[in-house]
Amino acid sequence: MDKLIFDIGATNTKFALMSMDGVILAREKVPTNYQSVDSYFQTLVDIVARYRNRGDEIAISTNGRMCPDGNTYRAYTMKFLQGVNLKLEMEQRTGLPVTVLNDGFSAALGEWWKGAGQGSRNLLVLVLGSGMGGGIIIDGKLYQGSKLNAAMVFGMLSTYSTEHCDLAGLTTSFALLLYQLSAIKQIPAQEMTGDRFFDYVTTGDPVATGMLEAYSEHIASVIYNCSLLLDLDQVVITGGLSARTVLIDLINLKLREIPAKAMQGQVADLLEMVAADSNDFLIQVSKGALALDSNIYGALYHLLHKTNTL
Repeated sequence: MDKLIFDIGATNTKFALMSMDGVILAREKVPTNYQSVDSYFQTLVDIVARYRNRGDEIAISTNGRMCPDGNTYRAYTMKFLQGVNLKLEMEQRTGLPVTVLNDGFSAALGEWWKGAGQGSRNLLVLVLGSGMGGGIIIDGKLYQGSKLNAAMVFGMLSTYSTEHCDLAGLTTSFALLLYQLSAIKQIPAQEMTGDRFFDYVTTGDPVATGMLEAYSEHIASVIYNCSLLLDLDQVVITGGLSARTVLIDLINLKLREIPAKAMQGQVADLLEMVAADSNDFLIQVSKGALALDSNIYGALYHLLHKTNTL
């Protein structure tokens, strides 16, 4: 029987009725309901009711992580859901079995199963939108970690010294970039959209271009370290910003610059002494094939293959 798939984001909740082989049969999108816990769930229940006779299981992809018990959802952007057992609540309210998976994990599974990561055994997928999320496939399986908390790329160190410490979640926050540019340009924050930001970049505005370069450098550093640590087959970028070719090109440029800048002087001499292969430090990212649909494909795959994780 077909499956009921939700991708619950900070702004919108997307729904798809999908066949077991991944065909989207119907879809809807509504604003995510923040009025109350009951209102939040009622929005989901109303959608389920419309398709109740066509689907027999529910899969949810959403922001946050699961507690080690595997059931209790820990939200990052939806504070009113903290401590709520999302799986249990949905099962009680709909009478259907429910699986819940972090959206970064879902995106990784989606691109690996049906997208640009097909054929990869070891894959990193970064999700670039308002913030940055991610998921990792190791040996053909989703890696969630011992506490179901792997791939916290936003919590990685971007810079560190005894006086200063930055987290990648701040330096790779596109929402923060929009806020900063709106302040510099003296434009109301709500009017500084992603389209407007990239319009500035396209026209060669030095402030916006500089911001995008710094943003790309921080993303490239995360990718570079993860790639060397895990010896990945492929790195895929998905999410809303993956459609921006200028961004993908800039990240790849920064990835080429990292070894060129880092391996100079004594470092270059050392690498030559140990006969290191410079090709080991060359990393290329590719654009995801599913964009904003990667989460729903991943959530479906997780529902169908619940044991295919590490």
